[in-house]
Amino acid sequence: MVNTNTNIIYKYINYITLACIVPIGYFAPLGEWLLISFFSLSIIISYIINPTKLNLNNLFLYLSSILIVLASLFWTINPERTINVIGPISGIIIAIYITLHIRKIKSIKNLENIIGIPLILTSLCIFADITLNTEIRSSLASLAGDLPTSKSAGFGRGLIVITMIMPITVSLYLYKKSYFRALFLLLLVSIIVLLGPNDTAKLALMSTLISSIIIYFLGPKSFLFFGILSLLYILCLPIISTKIFSKLGQINYDINIMVVCTESYHSPSMPQSNKWYKLPNINKCSRHFEWQETPLGGSIIHRLLVWEYVGKQIIKKPFLGHGAGTSRLIGQNIILHVPNSAQNIKGGVPLHPHNNYLQVWLEFGILGIIIASFIWVKILRFGFIKRRESYVLGTGICSTIITIFVASNLSFGVFQAWWMASVGLIFLVALQSAEDKNKTA
Repeated sequence: MVNTNTNIIYKYINYITLACIVPIGYFAPLGEWLLISFFSLSIIISYIINPTKLNLNNLFLYLSSILIVLASLFWTINPERTINVIGPISGIIIAIYITLHIRKIKSIKNLENIIGIPLILTSLCIFADITLNTEIRSSLASLAGDLPTSKSAGFGRGLIVITMIMPITVSLYLYKKSYFRALFLLLLVSIIVLLGPNDTAKLALMSTLISSIIIYFLGPKSFLFFGILSLLYILCLPIISTKIFSKLGQINYDINIMVVCTESYHSPSMPQSNKWYKLPNINKCSRHFEWQETPLGGSIIHRLLVWEYVGKQIIKKPFLGHGAGTSRLIGQNIILHVPNSAQNIKGGVPLHPHNNYLQVWLEFGILGIIIASFIWVKILRFGFIKRRESYVLGTGICSTIITIFVASNLSFGVFQAWWMASVGLIFLVALQSAEDKNKTA
């Protein structure tokens, strides 16, 4: 009786955990680490009550990750900062390992709806917030005592989580022959991402759509090709960031922008360098900008300059790195000069490099990147095998992996607790979808 009740309780914990990934990702993204922590704790309690054989696959890789985080205390440039972060980082790594390897999810029916319905409902809320300014998210945040955030911050994390989990959810619907729901979800997520303010989500969406088509029609070898290229990119990233990214930032390209003329645009007192010129016969003012001076170009050049600076810092300490959590302390007083512009950017690293693998290189050197590369190879192997087993589900899993890879190279710090937890939970969905195929077969 005890075992039966325990299994029932644990089954509903599984349902709730999987269903909450997307809503929490938008309405309270920092809560993702609480979700995975609660889930891993429930697994431990379940094993205490009903002991079974443990799955200890890949334990060495996870232990190696924790050991290098702890060991970095001996060579860190800031021991106080490293002491503050080694506990949270190690805790999330342990929670991810328990969630992915010691989980006890045996039979979840209608997995596509458990993931898909919250995804659709959350996407509809985002659509309403973006198009109708309903402020659903900010109203809920106010009720919880949170302060309003910027438009980009309000949508950014949720859009990234939705974009990453969308491919596997659509593939689950297709696999279960729910074609209308699959198409509706794909269109809805595409619309909110394109309308939203997060450029990383847009690039991730494009990579999802392109990779899905390629992997579906060309098969597992196409994913293997991506895996080889991505692994070479990770290993050569310090050289790429200093030699290639720097050259991209130097490109000189003019963009002509036209706006409706007002007095402020063509005032005689305006400096010549900022002068707008009125076009004849129409109420339009025109001005040439370097691409680095446009809003999108400014975001791109900022990334490129930061990556170039980080690459140079990696080369200074290539073997052991600077220590866990030290990214935000490096280059605080550095001024980055925007090419082809009079603009400057203060700070060599804005909290983190906005590139997960560069951050691993920077904080843990080649030892850290070797461990990260082994983990990445395991992930690639999983995607390759699943695509070989199934056209539809395999394509969804591989596209999800590629989307996560794209997002991890453009935004967020690799050791942000909510980001690590989100990626871990999405891989939980991928693993469970693979098990769903085995149960159906």
